[in-house]
Amino acid sequence: MLVLAGCSGIDPENRFELTRIESTWSNGQLSVTTEQRLVLSEEARNALTHGVPLTLELELALREASGKTRMGQETYSYEINYLPLSGYYQLTFSGTDAVKTFPRLRHVLADLSRLDVTVETGVVPAGEYEILARMSLDQNKMPPPMRLPVLLSTQWRHDTSWTSWPMQIDPGT
Repeated sequence: MLVLAGCSGIDPENRFELTRIESTWSNGQLSVTTEQRLVLSEEARNALTHGVPLTLELELALREASGKTRMGQETYSYEINYLPLSGYYQLTFSGTDAVKTFPRLRHVLADLSRLDVTVETGVVPAGEYEILARMSLDQNKMPPPMRLPVLLSTQWRHDTSWTSWPMQIDPGT
């Protein structure tokens, strides 16, 4: 037992953590603000400074609390690149032309620590719901030679588990 516990070794300092979610629903759209703590492992930082872009994904879903039927789901991707000639970091939001540039990686992670996004749900009846959320480092976007080592190394496990946050949708909203 002690050997297995010692081998599990996911360092909590190298993980992402969803700390808070606020949401409102109106006219078929769920507006969500997420707050998360994002810390990259030394291996991830090293790969980034050596030209490997890192893609972070935020997955959100709205589901009924009782029946567990999903009413809407979205995935948002954020790619971080290091620009060696300028020494700056670039943050790109997938699906848009939005690009931000930062002098330090900590500034990129601070910008990503609070995200405002929307999920299209269409019309949903009043009732109790749950917002499911997960933040992860997309290992499938890594260069092919890195995918297996990244998959096997605990230093590359940054993902949060799925978290559930209660939400009430009232008839008047």
